[in-house]
Amino acid sequence: MQDVTGGHVYRLDACLTVTAPGLQFVSLRVVWYGEPNGYGSSLQMKDVPAEPTLVGRQQCLSLPGADAHCAARSARYGVIAVEDTTAVTVSSLQFSIDPAGTPVACATPTPAATPTTAPTSPATPAPSPTPRPTAGSTPSPQAAAEPDFFPSLVNGGFEELRADGTPYGWHKVGGEMAATSALHSEGGRAAALTSRTGSTKWLFQTVSVRGGSHYRLRAMALKDNPAVREALLRVSWYASADGSGGQLSTADSQPLTADSPRFVALDTGAVQAPAEARSARVRLLLRPLSGSAATVYFDDVSFQQTAAPSAASAPPSSERGTNGAGGPGSPDIESTRQEVAGMRAGPSVLANVGAPPVEGAPAAGGGRPLWPVLLALGVPAAGLALMAAHARSTGQAGGNKRHL
Repeated sequence: MQDVTGGHVYRLDACLTVTAPGLQFVSLRVVWYGEPNGYGSSLQMKDVPAEPTLVGRQQCLSLPGADAHCAARSARYGVIAVEDTTAVTVSSLQFSIDPAGTPVACATPTPAATPTTAPTSPATPAPSPTPRPTAGSTPSPQAAAEPDFFPSLVNGGFEELRADGTPYGWHKVGGEMAATSALHSEGGRAAALTSRTGSTKWLFQTVSVRGGSHYRLRAMALKDNPAVREALLRVSWYASADGSGGQLSTADSQPLTADSPRFVALDTGAVQAPAEARSARVRLLLRPLSGSAATVYFDDVSFQQTAAPSAASAPPSSERGTNGAGGPGSPDIESTRQEVAGMRAGPSVLANVGAPPVEGAPAAGGGRPLWPVLLALGVPAAGLALMAAHARSTGQAGGNKRHL
């Protein structure tokens, strides 16, 4: 991350090496933001793709002449890798003003007129809370405004909608997000997540947590499409209050792999937040088999603080249908990672930025998009793998933990 001046021209240079086969996409990326320190909504993004099949060969990439958006006040940059962040090492990274570039002439904002007479109100009223849409009503554009994170999970039934018809409080990484009344487990609506490429997609919401406490994520999911490899739930823990920065660890539910016309319960069981965690991102994932159209439905999502699990406890799995029949659980598996490797100048960790590379679009809503797991300058991927192995060895029962 680096603060920038809107309209100035920058360049980004990096040398990287793909160390293992199987990557779908590798690229050099810069994302411009409207507030200092990488906060606010993303304004613009530029990529320079690398060749993921050149295993063991160093590739040096350059992105010259990158005009900063006139409203930009900061930029996040790095190297992204889809499927496995440990399969790329970055040997150098530099982001600076391009001496060959000519700054863009940005319009100067017109200052607001100063009133000649001060208001004579006896007291300044307290600000009203951000409006939220109500279930079953037609939302207004003002109701679409929402915070970047919530004290606890909201709209788990997907009944409340933004002005554009998407579920209030929820955002997406890749694919298409919609609310549907055609299929639902409870209430009148469910969330539909559709994929049209081969990359993993997910819906997410950021909530506050207490470090060291146990939490349980549950949801109903309907997978009745052979183009869907699996659906699952994931909790990702963050040391920041708003879900920014690098992930501390993750915990998954058992995956849903069998097709069924009924909603099936998914459950992470009780999982412990790291001691330093201050927020979590609740994620509802779809992993497709190919680039064919594939849709998964989610409903009745809950994320609540709970008691520590007993040694013999395991998350259940059951079908919810008209006859109430249950089904056996599925074993935990490691899901393919679609995350970001990257670097930045300076001592701190580069926060999550950017949209999924194969989709090329920022996350829905006004919050910061996801750009996970950035490698510190000069730290090889092998070192991160050792740290991930140590984190797994100290994990709590109730869910698989991985560094994305």
